[in-house]
Amino acid sequence: MPETITNVADGLVFRPAAGRVARLVSWGAVQAGVDALAVSVREAGIAPAALIGVFQGGWIIAQCLADHFPASPILGVLACPDGQGGMRAELVSTRDGLLVAAVPEPGSTVLVVDEVVDSGRTARFYLDHLRGDFGLQPYLACLAADTDADPSPDFAAQRMEALPALVLPWRVLRDFEQTMACLLRAGQLTTDQLDERLRELGHDIAPDILSARLRDLAHAGKLSATADGAWASCGT
Repeated sequence: MPETITNVADGLVFRPAAGRVARLVSWGAVQAGVDALAVSVREAGIAPAALIGVFQGGWIIAQCLADHFPASPILGVLACPDGQGGMRAELVSTRDGLLVAAVPEPGSTVLVVDEVVDSGRTARFYLDHLRGDFGLQPYLACLAADTDADPSPDFAAQRMEALPALVLPWRVLRDFEQTMACLLRAGQLTTDQLDERLRELGHDIAPDILSARLRDLAHAGKLSATADGAWASCGT
C-alpha cells in the first residue's frame, strides 16, 4: 500500500507502492526520450516561451530539452507553504548561481517538464497554479507516463500501463534499493560484477560508497551475502 499522506506537501511526492517493479533507465534512454519529446513539441507547432522544470528531476529534463529550444529560458517550479495551511507554486530561475523569482508574461505558452507522470496529482497541482496564479498557458511533457494518469501529459516519450518505479540515472544512489533489485533480478552478482554493470550504464560509483550501500541494505534485510561472496536480493 502507498504510504499515508501526513501533510499537504506529502501529497505532491510520488512514492511507489510496495511490490511495484523497478526498472533502470540509462542515460542513453533519457537522451532518446528528450529527443523524442522535442520532435513531438515541434510537430505540434509549439514554441514555448519558457521550459519549466518541476523540481527536482524535471529541472534536469528541462536542461536537456534546452539544447532543442535554445531561445526558451529555463525556469523551475516548486511547491511552497502558502501560510494558510496549503501550498502554492513558486517560479524561479538561476542568476549568478542563485535562485531568483522569475515569471513569464501572462498568457505565455510554456512547457512544464517532469520525469514521470503517474497518477497526475502533482502535475495537476502545478498546471492549476500556473494557469490560475500566473495566467500562463501550460503544456505538460514527461519522459514516461502511466496510461491512467489524470491529467494525461500532452507529450510523453513513453506511455505505459502500470508504470514501473523508474530508477533514472540521477537517482541510482538515492533509490539504491530499487537499483539493486533491478541488477539482481536475473541472479546473484558479486560487488565487482555489480560495479561492472553500473559502469556499463554510465555510473562510476566509488568502491567504498558502493560497498557501504550494499552493507546497509544487507543490515536492513534487503540483501544477503552468499558463501562465495555474491549478493542476492532477499526473497529471490
